[in-house]
Amino acid sequence: MSLKTFILENSSTKKQRQSDIQKKLREYLDNPKAKVVYDEKGRPTVENVEKKVHISVTTCGAVMLLVIFEKAIGIDGEYLPRLTSPENKVDYMLLAERFFSYDEVEYLRDCAREAEAETFANIWVRKEAYVKAAGKTVAEFPNFSVVDGSRFVKKIHNISIKKFQIKFPDCESYTFAIAGNID
Repeated sequence: MSLKTFILENSSTKKQRQSDIQKKLREYLDNPKAKVVYDEKGRPTVENVEKKVHISVTTCGAVMLLVIFEKAIGIDGEYLPRLTSPENKVDYMLLAERFFSYDEVEYLRDCAREAEAETFANIWVRKEAYVKAAGKTVAEFPNFSVVDGSRFVKKIHNISIKKFQIKFPDCESYTFAIAGNID
């Protein structure tokens, strides 16, 4: 099975988002019994299928991305205008110092002030995609780095991680990352 990506409308309710994911998964697999279930940490898994199917979901802005693959996969995204808006008074360095590794904090500190929010988002989405693919949680964020000092790494513990680009209206306002052995 090759990686399949669906762009769905991001609903305002969790129940509707889950329903939309369920519907699209069943439609794609042509299996009305396929069922998405969520573990105690909120990670989705697929039941009632012949072969193992992995999914990952990210919601941001007006979109929800659903990826389906035969191996563990993780996707995450951010809607950049939400982070870069002049009305946004978030201290990204403070957040980085709490959640990021030393190398990532230094990487963020070295970027231009006007690029801080976007750089923070690019680090965050890579970390989030990785933990989803690796079956970890945000609590693990300080324990690994997605940068090696001057650039983003391509793998963490043998799991590939990279920027993910997909075309849809206003896609340039988003940043996405995907992690998993999809190459």
